[in-house]
Amino acid sequence: MKTLIALIILVVNVSGWEPRNAPTWDQRELIAAVIIAEAGGEGKLGMEAVYEVIWQRAALAHDTYTNIVTKRKQFSCLNNIKPAKLVRRSQKHKHYDWVRLDLLSFPPTTVHTIPKGQEQIIRNRSDHYFAHKQGKPSWSNGSGKIIGNHTFERHK
Repeated sequence: MKTLIALIILVVNVSGWEPRNAPTWDQRELIAAVIIAEAGGEGKLGMEAVYEVIWQRAALAHDTYTNIVTKRKQFSCLNNIKPAKLVRRSQKHKHYDWVRLDLLSFPPTTVHTIPKGQEQIIRNRSDHYFAHKQGKPSWSNGSGKIIGNHTFERHK
């Protein structure tokens, strides 16, 4: 029994912390609203990529999805609007129910945001993105993956 416990502890420490679950029901409305506001015009691939970023940030920060998206100046769709208003506005989008009920039912299973040439593993997911038509931000390393109107990168 001691060996089994030691093995479990070793596996957890080697693999690192990752959110094991999808957003909870009480988190889904806001997370879906953020995904819609950030990439609703990018189709399902773009919305899946934004979800990957949110998931990756939660994993790296050991934090909740809600804390990640409401952190000041991290998701521009929440910069000048209250979360409840963003949810009400986003509920009108044609893909809102798909995001809330289907996409957010599981941790992201896709790995869209990993740049070409990198090993396709969950830990290589991007944790930042920007609208490349608005110019490259100072934190960009220039090695991102373009999906629709966004460039996805791993912030070092």
